[in-house]
Amino acid sequence: MAVKKVSKKQAAKKATKRTLRKKKMSKKKTSKKKLDGVCFVMMPFKDPFDTYFNEILEPAVKEAGLEPVRGDSVFMSSSIVGDIWRKTQEARVLIADLSEKNANVFYELGLAHAIGKPVILISESMEDVPFDLRNYRVITYDKDNPRWGETLQENIVNFLEATLADPVEAVPSMFRKPVKSQAPTESDTSLRLRALERKVDSIRQRTFHERRISPNEALSALESYMSMNMPISVIVKRLTSKGVPQNWLIRTLEEKYGQRDVRQLEGKKIPSV
Repeated sequence: MAVKKVSKKQAAKKATKRTLRKKKMSKKKTSKKKLDGVCFVMMPFKDPFDTYFNEILEPAVKEAGLEPVRGDSVFMSSSIVGDIWRKTQEARVLIADLSEKNANVFYELGLAHAIGKPVILISESMEDVPFDLRNYRVITYDKDNPRWGETLQENIVNFLEATLADPVEAVPSMFRKPVKSQAPTESDTSLRLRALERKVDSIRQRTFHERRISPNEALSALESYMSMNMPISVIVKRLTSKGVPQNWLIRTLEEKYGQRDVRQLEGKKIPSV
């Protein structure tokens, strides 16, 4: 069998091509966009939405150069509404998934619109979009389409990039005018009391810092307790004793497991078990 001879010139040319190919592949792997700002994602906290966030929304937001944050990742001992309000104000852009007409999502969307934040609306069906919002552009996704996830991800990236390029145009005209707060003013005494309460909360957080478990550990423990059909009051008592914020735990029980009666435990001292 004859062996084809390769000249030194040809070998050098092939080696150069291989090197350039490797550099190109390496550049693709390492050339990640620097995340510049937060995109707050408003959606239900349960499957399959957890999977949609991890597999579609999170990669899309990062590709557009933003840090994706979802409400259930705000693992703090302060008020849930306070955390949502703070993240809404911090975000450059927000995404609201209106699928299944989730009440919390609509509430959070109202907060965002009230302060003139650009919000990208998505929904599995226009049937889930309230009449008042149908005048705005909504990204819909059809799960009967084999490429629906890829298509949704591409659309979200395009909408985010367009919004970042012209954020003013992305806000409905009636929400662009600054509105002065109409909240009742507090007395100096009330303000001092609130400041003192915040300091006490801060001290309490530092006290429990060493024995506090992470959000992932808390979710894992919660799933284990629920699988054993453990009473809700016992679960709350055990996890809060490990430093898990009670309000975060109550909301997770409501959203992930449909435990609506658990709200009555909020703010109450739970008896020892």
